[in-house]
Amino acid sequence: MSLNRIARSEGMSSATLRQVRDYWLGLRGARRQPAHGDIDPLQIPRPLLPHLVLTEVLHDPLRLRYRLIGTFVTALAGRDATGRWLDESLYGARTEDMLWAYRACIGPGAPVAVREQVQFAEKQWITIEALLLPLGDTDKRVDMVLSAVDTLGLESALPEQGVAFILEWQRESS
Repeated sequence: MSLNRIARSEGMSSATLRQVRDYWLGLRGARRQPAHGDIDPLQIPRPLLPHLVLTEVLHDPLRLRYRLIGTFVTALAGRDATGRWLDESLYGARTEDMLWAYRACIGPGAPVAVREQVQFAEKQWITIEALLLPLGDTDKRVDMVLSAVDTLGLESALPEQGVAFILEWQRESS
């Protein structure tokens, strides 16, 4: 199944993702993106850590490898993919649906927020919001992606199967 992507004028519903965004913005300062070395796990509020994923970006060709996956995400997925490549051996037919948000973040070096049915687990009845934030030692290249994942309840506008909402990452849902 290939996702249809629909831009929505609403922001992120997840308070967890908004806190991760604010942490990243504080690290970024006047730069386009913070560096991976700017992240200090001791400075990240403890309730956020289980929701975080740190993904290494290799270029030419583009390849992604999970470096850290929080316990909330591993429990949701039903496995720990830390150290594994994000490719067909891990996600099969859903690989391209997993990669598009990473490409949308890495290419322009800009944050991306989405709401969709979970792609990384066989649990399509679960709706998630995910926020992908670029990290790099220079403003010219993304070397890592800091992501956060949270599940949503029925109070949010939910996408139908096969649809991903692209959300405005800088604001909250109204």
